[in-house]
Amino acid sequence: DQVTSLVALYGPRTTVLVALDDGTYEFSYGCTPEGCQLPDGTWHPWICSRSAIKIDPEAKIFAPANLRAAQDVPGYKKLVDHFMTNRYTLRYSGGLVPDVYQQFTKGQGVFSNPTSKSSPAKLRLAFEAAPFGLLVEKAGGKTSDGVTGGSILDVQINSVDQRTALCIGSANEVDRFNEYLGLN
Repeated sequence: DQVTSLVALYGPRTTVLVALDDGTYEFSYGCTPEGCQLPDGTWHPWICSRSAIKIDPEAKIFAPANLRAAQDVPGYKKLVDHFMTNRYTLRYSGGLVPDVYQQFTKGQGVFSNPTSKSSPAKLRLAFEAAPFGLLVEKAGGKTSDGVTGGSILDVQINSVDQRTALCIGSANEVDRFNEYLGLN
């Protein structure tokens, strides 16, 4: 039932990603102290800096999270080994927001955060996984709930603090995650 998502990134350049009916868009605030100049010569504090952002199905950037789960989930260890053996670029900030936001900047990538008994996933479904899930899927990417292999958007929210596993990003890499973890 989720109809939109908005994620803001504050810093020297404040940006907002928004999922609309026809895709994912980026809006930027305060390009200069006066605002952002529009094509007609007028100034405005917010502009649509990128429209219809796309995430390619192929990726060479990976951001593994919850690496402790690789001790309990042999498929996850095999997946991380695959990324290293095939010389994917490692993107690891330790945070969902910067690691997934880079997918919109680079147009590709995969973030994986599986779960295990000794190292359960800690991402919140309602406030982290689902909002980014809609943004990524509207940009042509794919998501996995990390348990059934289905879309994170199909997981019912039952509590405010509900935690979930997640794989999100370039479609072929999410498929690889599901395959290596024996999901689907």
